[in-house]
Amino acid sequence: MKPKRYIAWDTSSPTGIVCAFEEHDKSYRIVAEWTLSLETSKHSERLLWTIDTVLESAGWKLEDIAAIGVGVGPGSFTGLRIGITTAKMLASQLNIPVVPVSSLAILARGAVRAVQAHPKAGQTLILALQDAAKGEWFTLMGPAKAVKGCVVAAEGDRPGIWARGVKERTIAPEDFLEEAQKLLKKSKTTPWVAIGVAVQRYGDLLKVLPKKQRIDVDFSFDPRVLAQIVWEGVQQGILRTSMQIKPRYLRESDAEVKLKKGLLRPAPLIHRTGIA
Repeated sequence: MKPKRYIAWDTSSPTGIVCAFEEHDKSYRIVAEWTLSLETSKHSERLLWTIDTVLESAGWKLEDIAAIGVGVGPGSFTGLRIGITTAKMLASQLNIPVVPVSSLAILARGAVRAVQAHPKAGQTLILALQDAAKGEWFTLMGPAKAVKGCVVAAEGDRPGIWARGVKERTIAPEDFLEEAQKLLKKSKTTPWVAIGVAVQRYGDLLKVLPKKQRIDVDFSFDPRVLAQIVWEGVQQGILRTSMQIKPRYLRESDAEVKLKKGLLRPAPLIHRTGIA
């Protein structure tokens, strides 16, 4: 009997990742992986090519895939639409389920791995920060011990895996940092680590947090972390139909805001008679 095979990707940020893995001795084994960069290309131009390349590297065909994993955000509106639409399209054609995972959890759990050798690894405050524009950040905050169990937040009546004490939000930087300061003041020995695009772009804002407690890590989105989270989702039965998958923007898009304010006119329904 052939082992079940999976492919997964995340396109929520300028760093896109794709990985292929399969069941192996009651766990999983990574077979192929790839990292994309928006500095040299667009996800819309390279994602399908990358998926094909990863499958070719693994020696698989699309028909071999048991399920598709995809990062559902929060993150870039355009990037998420590309990744999720591709996952839905292929899953529908292949009649296989989709495993949705939090894009911020991919980033944050990579940080957990990076600090695991620290004496207080489990207590380390993880701060995953992506630039949401408009003066806001997409954020995930929580102790490493709790973050380690996060896969995807529950949605509606569909269960997910999200540990208590871990918050995933869109928030103003000053409000986020004020909350982080309060948590770190409770224990002046609690280490903290910050990762994500917002850290690179707005690093000066983080100076309000205690420097002596900071752990510096050089980490970005990792295909191996994506594989681990998708595998955990499979084991926990987080399997959705293609129609159930939607992005977790954590805030409304510009078009939705304008439509609610009456700044956009709904498109007219034009009948065959030509009468709107």
